[in-house]
Amino acid sequence: MNSDPHNISRLLYKKILGTLSASEREELDAWIALDEKNAELARTLSDTAFLSRERERRKAIDHRRPEADIQRRVNALRTQKIVKRISVAASISVIIACAAWVMITDTPSLTGNAPSAMSSQSIIIDSIKPGSIKAELTTTQGATISLDSLNAAVASHGLKDIAESIPVISPGEKLCLDVPRGGEFKIVLSDSTVVWLNSESQLRFPKTFGSAERRVHITGEAYFEVRKDPERPFYVESTGQTVRVYGTTFNIKAYPDEEITYTTLESGSIALSRDINESGELFLSPGHQALLDSRNSEIKMRDVKTSVITGWRHGRFVLEGQPFESIMRDLSRWYNFEYEFADPTLKDDVYLGSIPRYDDFKTAISILEKCGDVKFATSGSKIIISRK
Repeated sequence: MNSDPHNISRLLYKKILGTLSASEREELDAWIALDEKNAELARTLSDTAFLSRERERRKAIDHRRPEADIQRRVNALRTQKIVKRISVAASISVIIACAAWVMITDTPSLTGNAPSAMSSQSIIIDSIKPGSIKAELTTTQGATISLDSLNAAVASHGLKDIAESIPVISPGEKLCLDVPRGGEFKIVLSDSTVVWLNSESQLRFPKTFGSAERRVHITGEAYFEVRKDPERPFYVESTGQTVRVYGTTFNIKAYPDEEITYTTLESGSIALSRDINESGELFLSPGHQALLDSRNSEIKMRDVKTSVITGWRHGRFVLEGQPFESIMRDLSRWYNFEYEFADPTLKDDVYLGSIPRYDDFKTAISILEKCGDVKFATSGSKIIISRK
């Protein structure tokens, strides 16, 4: 039996159209009987409701890209003379989905009112890709501008200035820059301060700073490279605290779903004050990190290796001394997936090493599995983490 993915793709396509010959039907039936995954795929692509939903998604999907990606990977493997076992069912899954989308656009409408395919679709580890440059800018008037398309020139670096991309609006108007899960963005503010925003983060700022001070608000994680200006102090507000900056580089991690806000000074000088307390400022020296606990508003200080904290800004997840729960939170934001610990004791495991930020998720979990007593599997739309 010819189980070549392209041949099976052709047979399934002809089955959908109802043009299979007797010999072709026999060949397809034999392939389906080989594996339950094959049978499940065939059933899915015979579901008119599923195909109808995919039709609605057709305009948002480049049906040529998945097959091209697979072909590039195959070519790379051949060039390197690496022999690996590639799942036929997984390859066919992508190819047939593409064939279905093409077929639907050239055939009469199909009906179906089932829930969105994405909401019920099982996650596939090989399909999880790293984040990319994306953000949305909102003005106080409610105008929303997608900034994703502005980044083609520097897509390989994952960052993009947007200082000249903001539409003409009043200089003092407040703007809100949202970076979603699976995204990152870099912005140069009106004073030439540079801010790198990590996934699931938000920066609120004026288009032009006033003459007395410069003030922004951050939710999520951001790395700041603040332009020194003694006449106009720079303030960064986040949950429960305000940081006064004296011209420096530092990192703030203040996610709403985490109890601790981390402020890490890389160079220069900053001072931190709590919102509920007027007792003064806490000054940080380079290599120091302040931890503000939202549960009791207490601040603790510790020495850290700043390269670990700011590794994300330089293209790596540095795991040195990081608990596994923290690592998985960061990975899930960047790769945009949901996860669950089958064994809660894994959360406190500490890892060493680093993970390339722009590699596929499969590379990330391969490194984690080699570093620790852990394995990854899928269940529905979640990644399940358990001990080996």
